[in-house]
Amino acid sequence: MNHPFMRQFIFLFFGITLALAQEKPTASGVPKAVLDPISPTVPRPEEPDLPSGPGFPIDVNNYENPLLLFQGTGKELPMAEELNPDLLPPISPYLPGEEIPDPEPDKPLTPEELRLRSLGRKVVASVIGLRVWDQFGNQLSAGVGSFVNGSGLILTDTGLLHPEIADKVDYITATGADGSNHRIAGFYIADLVSGVTLLQSESYESVPIDLSPGTNFQKEQNCHLLAVSEKRGLVLADAIVQMDTALTGQGWLNLRGNDSPGAVGSPILSPSGKVLGIIGMKVPLNSWMNFGLSIDAAALELRKVRPTLQPLAQLPRKPKLKEVAQDAAFLRAFETLQNKHIESAMRQLVLLTRKYPRSAECWALLGLSASYLGAAPEALNCQRKAVALDPKAGLYWHQLALAKLRDQKGNKTSESTEDREALELATEQRPNDALAWLLLASRLVRDGDLGSADDALKRVMLLAPNYAQAHYLSAYIRGRLKDYTGAQTAITQSLKLNPGYSEAWFYQGMIFDKNGNPDEAAKAYRNTVRLRPSHPQAWKNLAYSLKKSGHTTEAKEAFQEYQRRSTPTKK
Repeated sequence: MNHPFMRQFIFLFFGITLALAQEKPTASGVPKAVLDPISPTVPRPEEPDLPSGPGFPIDVNNYENPLLLFQGTGKELPMAEELNPDLLPPISPYLPGEEIPDPEPDKPLTPEELRLRSLGRKVVASVIGLRVWDQFGNQLSAGVGSFVNGSGLILTDTGLLHPEIADKVDYITATGADGSNHRIAGFYIADLVSGVTLLQSESYESVPIDLSPGTNFQKEQNCHLLAVSEKRGLVLADAIVQMDTALTGQGWLNLRGNDSPGAVGSPILSPSGKVLGIIGMKVPLNSWMNFGLSIDAAALELRKVRPTLQPLAQLPRKPKLKEVAQDAAFLRAFETLQNKHIESAMRQLVLLTRKYPRSAECWALLGLSASYLGAAPEALNCQRKAVALDPKAGLYWHQLALAKLRDQKGNKTSESTEDREALELATEQRPNDALAWLLLASRLVRDGDLGSADDALKRVMLLAPNYAQAHYLSAYIRGRLKDYTGAQTAITQSLKLNPGYSEAWFYQGMIFDKNGNPDEAAKAYRNTVRLRPSHPQAWKNLAYSLKKSGHTTEAKEAFQEYQRRSTPTKK
């Protein structure tokens, strides 16, 4: 699903903005007392005593750094390898019928461990690993299926047999939790919209798993996700499932947990061991999120009279990416988005994602339109689906990182490593993406990994030496490393490239203050408050610098302004 024409098509009109949003100087908002401290036109309030403490250290961190809270307008879109199920924690290495010793004779199993083991033993014979191969023995995809009757009928998700690879499929192998292997004889249905795929095993004896259609997912509820490993058997983890009620939810279920053993087609189990749904998309990150579909459509298909068994050569081969990109409705939506008619484009793209629910391009463009409208959670939702469907596209990873950064800006509870992981994958797959490198450097600084951040900035400066923000961030790193000469050189270059960059002036003032040059520090702070009058820390630092320079009256004026701007407004 990595069509080069489509990548260029998207990038041509919605490519990454190669310069972050710059702050523009404003003439308004500068206190008159600063412009004319000699003859104020309003009575002075009682003059406060200026604190006598030292100036702020160069590594002060209690102000908003726009690089670390980036809200730029980049545009990007992905699909990654499944996690190795052998790396996931098993509930038990034992199979039903075996004698199961206590893990420690003097330490009995906890009720929770007993519950998990009991659940695993109940479903272990019904869940199988599936691998799809071409005629040369190359694995095309892998996932999980479940026996749903006693005659070898297997339920899985159609994402495992996406039309993009359908014409290459030669055979499918099924592996039980006990390590037994057999092949798939054919299929009855493979519906890309509902996600329901029914395969027929060559082994006509099986232990079915019970389905639980009609589950109400409006409220968050506990569940379990399953996968099968050839080496370790059944793998089970707790999770939380809830209906995605967002505009872009499209009937999908959101699943989260601490471990992610689920793969495409994995059953979503209730605490009693019944199937509530199946996994349709898997975001390949450590800070994972899976998307599933309820079991209702599958239960309906199972009640119907099944058609004749079809050979794998007859698997649906449309719509492929090329067909989606040539759909007149897709082209109209793309043109609408290109012309910045965002709300209209979003409506069209919602319909397209319903028509093509497994199209990474449709989800990516829908996420882009949501981002333009300022709907950060919606954008994040869509970009996660895009990367789940096409994790090989660095463009999608970049866009996911931007969506996560914007969501974190407005939702402090959504902090995770998702943006960092996405940026690492974006730079890995698109090594010339200067903006992704810059954002990654910013995130690494926030994580305290200054060495890696410095390395990332070197890549930025090779790719885009005129990024003022890169030099500013380099100055910040140099200052944290106590290299004040290097910090001064970097911040000077940043201001040379962008004299209207208020944070760079602020940081230059801090460097001058640290080096014992209060006059130059005051000049830098004055430029900061001229460009950004709402910067209380700059007013406070300006007051300190003016006091050190002997300008007591001006220092008190600046400190008053700091107090006014840092005091919460009473409602």
